[in-house]
Amino acid sequence: MEFQQQMGPQATGVSYRVEGNESAWELSQSFGTWSGQGIELRDGLDLWLVEWDMQEDLLLTAEAPMGSLFGLSFCVTGGFLTKFPGRTAEHVSCANEAYAGFFSGNVKSVTEMAAGKKTQLVQVRVNPHLFETLASASPDPSQVALTQLLASTQTRLHWKTGQTTPAMTLVLHQILQCPYHGLTKRFYLESKTLELIALQLNQLSEHQLALSTASMLKTADITRIYLARDILIRNLENPSSLLALAKQAGINSLKLKQGFRQIFNTTVFGYLHAYRMEEARRLLELGGLTVIQVAQRVSRSQRLKETG
Repeated sequence: MEFQQQMGPQATGVSYRVEGNESAWELSQSFGTWSGQGIELRDGLDLWLVEWDMQEDLLLTAEAPMGSLFGLSFCVTGGFLTKFPGRTAEHVSCANEAYAGFFSGNVKSVTEMAAGKKTQLVQVRVNPHLFETLASASPDPSQVALTQLLASTQTRLHWKTGQTTPAMTLVLHQILQCPYHGLTKRFYLESKTLELIALQLNQLSEHQLALSTASMLKTADITRIYLARDILIRNLENPSSLLALAKQAGINSLKLKQGFRQIFNTTVFGYLHAYRMEEARRLLELGGLTVIQVAQRVSRSQRLKETG
């Protein structure tokens, strides 16, 4: 099914309300439900919570007139594919992935929403002026990601993809489960949104720094080392041995160990251990599991340590 929508308060078939600094819209049809909530946290900084649950495959054609803005998007569940007519660029969004990009002018898009794939997004919209103000007030030559984001304003459409880290997941959960109301809610969500921005910028900077320090590695090797890192994270509770991990990533174990040190400044096991400790902290803060249960979840990396 194809559905065309002109986004905004006059959008046909969409219930829309505005209350103070918050706006919300909802669409409920036979083909599924789709809703969103926007919160203006401060001038130039907005938080958007969006979700949909389709009963039929849907092609959503939307045109959103907007000024220049930086967008951060975190896919909590589900996924989708967005195409931009007239451009070769495609945006594939998957659960547990984070995206940072720049958009300018009228953005027309076609989004493929699959039936039975409930999708939940947390999105941050930042006016470039806010970034520029912060950057000029506290210049930091080491903040490669912020410099690159500001430079990306030369193009109308640009984004980068990364993994949602345990620290990001915790903040996303806190945003979605915000227990406060009124002004306290606004302050709380602003602090958590700024924390998300910081975590995303740090991730992008670390990635860029890793690429520069790994300049002696071949591009194909760097790709395989990142693949090994992703495999490691996906199998957190039952990690492969170092040799098996190298085989899965298509690289020899020696090059994998050397590459991990060059790119991530730690060993394979060191990376896994740090990631597990962060995951343990996240699980404890979320609640629902005892300390013993959390400890059991994070104690299964010994096999990798003994073999690598």
